[in-house]
Amino acid sequence: MKNGQELLPTTFLDNETILSYRKQSQSLSYKEDLWSWYVLRRISIYITLLFCKLRLKPNTVSWMSVFFILLSGLSLVMATPMSIVFAALFYNIGYLFDCVDGELARITKQTSSKGYYIDIIIQAAALPVFLSMVLTVLRESGLLHVTILEMTLVYVTFVAIIMALLVPIAYQLTKLTMSQSTTQDPVNSIRDGSFFFDVVAVLLGLPGFFVAIVVIAIIEQTTGTDLLLYYVMFFLAMLVIKTSLRVFITSRSFDRT
Repeated sequence: MKNGQELLPTTFLDNETILSYRKQSQSLSYKEDLWSWYVLRRISIYITLLFCKLRLKPNTVSWMSVFFILLSGLSLVMATPMSIVFAALFYNIGYLFDCVDGELARITKQTSSKGYYIDIIIQAAALPVFLSMVLTVLRESGLLHVTILEMTLVYVTFVAIIMALLVPIAYQLTKLTMSQSTTQDPVNSIRDGSFFFDVVAVLLGLPGFFVAIVVIAIIEQTTGTDLLLYYVMFFLAMLVIKTSLRVFITSRSFDRT
């Protein structure tokens, strides 16, 4: 359980130099979700130090994160066993780079408002991934008959529409945030200090989704059972419920201020 600022996501490979870099760049990582804490942050520092040697800028890594997360959604809509594995791989690379960019910025002291802006874009990049789940359900259920090229064009259009809306919003939020302090999301504050809600957040979020679909793809290949369609439908139903609760809890938080 994560319960203190002294905690760091260490591994048995860490030496004193690595630990010092962890203290410098990962002091607040205990507040993140379980997948980030127990998996990605354990290895992200090594990627960060590699990128330091390669002289990559934090914002460059942030854009790489956006690219791989968007690529995971495109791979998901192909709905083949191999594309599902690649979707999970691409998503985790994107998520890993989202960890690395902040570490790189803190170690090299290159934090900036532009970095905050791109971080919002990274969060927005997850939206087309959720839409790709709907397309996957339609394809798997036989309700949508399109070629791979047509599906790619649909997905790219989705991305363009979402980014057209969210890029200016991200810019406005960045300018607003840089001018005043921020308050933590009330839903995230509920999760703080609760291992149960941490687990639920992972299982009902994209990290849990991509772990589950890889397992399902393996089961389908070995048993011939069709499970992917039902799991994605279940996940989308939970997403609707989760979003409704988030709207309710967040709206109620304004009544208490």
